[in-house]
Amino acid sequence: MKKRFCLLLCSICIIVSIVSAGCGSFGQSDVSRTTEHVETAPAGETSQGELAPAVPGVCIDRMGYEPEKEKIVVFQGTDLPDTFTLREAQSGQIVYTGTIEKKGNEESEAEYNGYGDFSDYRNPGSYYIQIDRYGESYPFLIHDNLYYSLFLRGCTRLYDMQGNGRNGTGSGWQSGTDKESMLTESCQSMFQLLLSYEMFPEVYTDDIGIPESGNGIPDILDLCRYEAVRLMEQTKNGNINGIQWGYLAAVLAKYAYLTRNDDEELAGECLQAAEEAWKCAEKDLFVSDDLIALAAAELYRMTGSRQYLGLAEEYLRAGTERETSLTDLEFFGSITYMNTKNPVDIELCDAMMKKIMEEAEAIAERAGQNSFLIYGEPGEVETSTLLQQTLRICLVNHIITNHEYSTVIENHFHYLLGRNPGSICYVSYRQEQELQEEDVMEDAVQISALLFLLSERLANGA
Repeated sequence: MKKRFCLLLCSICIIVSIVSAGCGSFGQSDVSRTTEHVETAPAGETSQGELAPAVPGVCIDRMGYEPEKEKIVVFQGTDLPDTFTLREAQSGQIVYTGTIEKKGNEESEAEYNGYGDFSDYRNPGSYYIQIDRYGESYPFLIHDNLYYSLFLRGCTRLYDMQGNGRNGTGSGWQSGTDKESMLTESCQSMFQLLLSYEMFPEVYTDDIGIPESGNGIPDILDLCRYEAVRLMEQTKNGNINGIQWGYLAAVLAKYAYLTRNDDEELAGECLQAAEEAWKCAEKDLFVSDDLIALAAAELYRMTGSRQYLGLAEEYLRAGTERETSLTDLEFFGSITYMNTKNPVDIELCDAMMKKIMEEAEAIAERAGQNSFLIYGEPGEVETSTLLQQTLRICLVNHIITNHEYSTVIENHFHYLLGRNPGSICYVSYRQEQELQEEDVMEDAVQISALLFLLSERLANGA
């Protein structure tokens, strides 16, 4: 009989043949953190309170760096000096001098870029980088628990987005302008959060500071519980199309699976709603194969019913046989299928694992060739795309811990937080910051992807 534990044995040879270095086993870490909010120097100001240069040539993570982590600054310019200095934000005193490694002009980039590495400087404080002729960077911190501070910010932001809905005046995790995108965005946000909780449960505590904190249930499940109830209520209003039914089937089945032992009554209601949604989605010819595959995989894992198994395997197998990359829905469906305890096709699991690992290697390789160390062209890549690609690397790194993948994840964080061509911080990391255009904290789907990335980092000891 085909069992889930066989997957691990069958995948070892594939993993060893694809990943050449930096491999190890995933281990849980002590992720207890102080919940005290980390303060930073005012963004956009120098140590004297003046505005930073209008055209920054010194690109850093504007939130900052943790003491023991790699700290890389990217310089943009046509005639870079040989050295840079790290200075205290308040006094301007030089505390470190480093060498600028010249990268050279790349075909895809207009600037001549260089790097500075100050990883061996670990003293906590507020700093900025300065180089001759190009001025100063924005101020940033070297401080413990920066990732956890950002993690809390994302969790409380999701609660704030639900807050109006809880009072009967808002729409929860829905930022779209039309009804279809609003409902699907809510489902996507909830799905990514549930997957993050499934993979890294030790990170999600019961003390992030929402009204339900302290009730013995991880706060992330409290947030998802509210959303699950709201989604089920929406199904009673009608006017839902097949695509929406497909998303509802997938996410409600996933919630039912993860809470079946702790919230049996609601889990049962969610499963019933998921199966009804499945019936509606399956009849709609406009529902994509990958969405059907994801919903079928989630329902099969929850119920063990073979009525879902055939479609899940048919469409997931088609994804592994294409030359193009797996879609996000195929990727998530593959992870669910491989994690089920019900009988599965081991050869299909091997094929999915091989495809996922090959794609992760391609992402890592492309990021290594880029001056800003990300997957995609700097200044052109969308934050949503960046987050989704990094989420895939996080999941692969959960399966097989790889130093190269950890570095890729870190570099994508730094890009989002300011180490990019425009020195734009795409994530408002402080409670008092105003939301800006293209801010990750403005979009629940992107927040949930960010929390996935952060939970992986925290689970691995960041």
